[in-house]
Amino acid sequence: MGKTYDENLKRSVELFRRNDRIHRRLFERQAAERFGIHRSQHITLMYISRHEDATQRSIADHFEISPAAVATTLKKLEAGEFIVRTACDTDCRKNNIRITEKGQNVINQTHILFSEIDYAMFEGIDENNMNVLAQCLEKMNENLRTAAERSMK
Repeated sequence: MGKTYDENLKRSVELFRRNDRIHRRLFERQAAERFGIHRSQHITLMYISRHEDATQRSIADHFEISPAAVATTLKKLEAGEFIVRTACDTDCRKNNIRITEKGQNVINQTHILFSEIDYAMFEGIDENNMNVLAQCLEKMNENLRTAAERSMK
């Protein structure tokens, strides 16, 4: 592996990271403008939409954050009428959290937003290059999983 390979590696990693940041920021800005939600609210709403009767504890455990941090996000989502909390039938200390119709509409619209951003990002890249890119990303994923497994031993 020569100098050119190392230079291309560094350039590719930097571009990969930069593209990820730009993609994330673009989504966050658009989601805030269109739907009035921020990143933590969106990912929490996504979790709730996929987990019927989620609890504050299950959300905290899933994202590996404190229940207090989740409480702040839930208060904002509840105030925006994106979720509702109901008392748990089996444990009065818990609340089940459910997505509202308004919240589900936001989730549906953010799927469209992601698609718009993704298509914009890949505009002008032909199918053959998309295939090569996908193969490279799959190999990178495999390599990182292998490295992670080795590091846990």
